[in-house]
Amino acid sequence: MMVRHWMDYLREEHEELLDVAERIEKLLEKASGSDVSEHKRVLGELRLLDHPLTGVIEHCHAPDRLVESDFYQHLPAEKLARIEAEHRRLREAVANFREELKCANPDRMMAMIIPGMDVVRLLRDHIDFESELFDRVSWRGELHSKGSAIKHGVPKISAKKRGHVRKQKAPSGGIPYTLESHPEL
Repeated sequence: MMVRHWMDYLREEHEELLDVAERIEKLLEKASGSDVSEHKRVLGELRLLDHPLTGVIEHCHAPDRLVESDFYQHLPAEKLARIEAEHRRLREAVANFREELKCANPDRMMAMIIPGMDVVRLLRDHIDFESELFDRVSWRGELHSKGSAIKHGVPKISAKKRGHVRKQKAPSGGIPYTLESHPEL
């Protein structure tokens, strides 16, 4: 997968997670009213969000996924620790919200509003932080270029010049390198 495709994928995932947070927030606002018939409808809609909540949990296992694992290798330890702590808090908040959602009924709606708003707040804060990191670090392309690494405050990776490493020969005239004639033949 190309770097820009990874970034596009991660940004798209962030948009979907922010959409989940917005949907939960709107439903919780409706649940805070006093209309019992509205409570029944909102409760049903919140329970239908179980699959998107599973997506939040999947996002929290990001270091295990191929897309994020490469990105996390380039992060400073303090940023990585913050992401891991936010993922842990998000998993706990989603578990608490799901538990309250199981026990909720139209008469007992207020007990689930606070855990739901915790999920919304934590998710938005986390996505903002990760988006800022994505914007600051443009993966390998910027990490290896001297000017951009200095400009973004990112430490240079493999800044040493390696004279003993042979450069790969560029393909000539559109024929793939493996199909070029061998000089010894």
